[in-house]
Amino acid sequence: MQTSIENILWIVAVLGVAGLVIFSLFSWVPSLLTNKDFTVYDVHAYYDGKYVHIFATVKNTGNIPIKQVRIELTVGGSTTVNLNLKGGEQGAINDVKIYKTGLSVGKRIGIKFTAIFQDGTQKSRLVHVILEEY
Repeated sequence: MQTSIENILWIVAVLGVAGLVIFSLFSWVPSLLTNKDFTVYDVHAYYDGKYVHIFATVKNTGNIPIKQVRIELTVGGSTTVNLNLKGGEQGAINDVKIYKTGLSVGKRIGIKFTAIFQDGTQKSRLVHVILEEY
C-alpha cells in the first residue's frame, strides 16, 4: 500500500472534523443539561395607602440555584429579596413592602418577579393582581 500526500491530507481532514465534533459535544452538552426556570404562584398584593405588601410563593423548577428575587411593580417601585432556592425547592415571600402612594384598593397592577440565578443570569415572570385592603 502506498501512502500518498492525498491520503495523508484526507486523514488529517477527517481527524480535524472528528476533533471539532468532540470539542463541540463537550462544549454544548453541559449547557443543554442546565435548566434555569422558576414559577411564582399564590400571589397576593395588599395596599395600606402607603405601601404595597407582597405575599407569594416562588419555586425553582430548574437545576441552577436561585440566590435572589427582584420584585418590581409596573406602576413604579421595586425591592430585592434574598431567597436561596436549590432546584426543586420553594420559598415564601412574606409581607415584602414596596413604598407606593397614589394607588387604591381594587386597582389592577402588574408585579414582575425576576429570579437571579447563582451564575448571574436572570429570568422574569409578570403577574397581574388586584390590590386588596391590608
